[in-house]
Amino acid sequence: MPGADCDLAADYARPLPCMVMLQLLGIADMPASTLLAWSDASLELFYGWPSPERQAHLVDLVCDFYRWLTSQVTDAAPSHSLIGALRSHRMPSGEPVDPATVVAVCFFAFIAGQSTTGQLISTVLRHALADADVWERSASDESFASAWVEEVLRREPPVTTWRRVTAREVELSEVRLPAGSQLLLMLMGTGSDPEIFDQPDRMDPYRANIRHHLSFGAGRHRCLGASLARTEAAVALRVAARLLPDATLTKGADPQMLGLLSFRAPTRVLVRHN
Repeated sequence: MPGADCDLAADYARPLPCMVMLQLLGIADMPASTLLAWSDASLELFYGWPSPERQAHLVDLVCDFYRWLTSQVTDAAPSHSLIGALRSHRMPSGEPVDPATVVAVCFFAFIAGQSTTGQLISTVLRHALADADVWERSASDESFASAWVEEVLRREPPVTTWRRVTAREVELSEVRLPAGSQLLLMLMGTGSDPEIFDQPDRMDPYRANIRHHLSFGAGRHRCLGASLARTEAAVALRVAARLLPDATLTKGADPQMLGLLSFRAPTRVLVRHN
């Protein structure tokens, strides 16, 4: 409604990738709001600091999610969907993938494919709305919108840290680490390294080395959905800027940041438009 506040995070950024994942998984007749609640519960349980009472509540939601996914895997799924493809896949031995593995893959693919993308879109929108020139240009310039998404990924990615275990003894920054060492990788910091990026604190979508960050990982650990996430975020930015050309961030509104071990994003992006 013109003149009223609208939350672009809750009403737009978060449901969009959820609906995309429903299409990819070949799932119909399931409200996006239910799946978002299950996904949020999973992230909070695994990466948050909930009280014992809160943990019990979250476990119930996560178990509901797991049971529902199990039913989707064991029932007939469209062959063109991700679930259908996993069900029909054969290992080198010729054996099919066992249902428990298919459920596990879909469990984490769904969370990674929509939660983090929704967080990215929320962050992209908040930063673009803070600069009227960026918001205006994003509405009509496709390459600029994509470059802006990349700069947000460099500077403020949704996945800020990740855990790894050394497979063998290795030396990092003159520190000898034995095999089996548990590491917390500061992915967010890679985009702010002054040895790599000139004036790293400045948002500059025209950087020649704009993709030299590790927000999507690297090598065999690189995010499989990186291209899809980039596309969704750029399209979401262009569409919002085009449909709400006069939108501005609501003055004095607390952004309410998500604060989990490895995940960071605004939980709401309040805007006002005429």
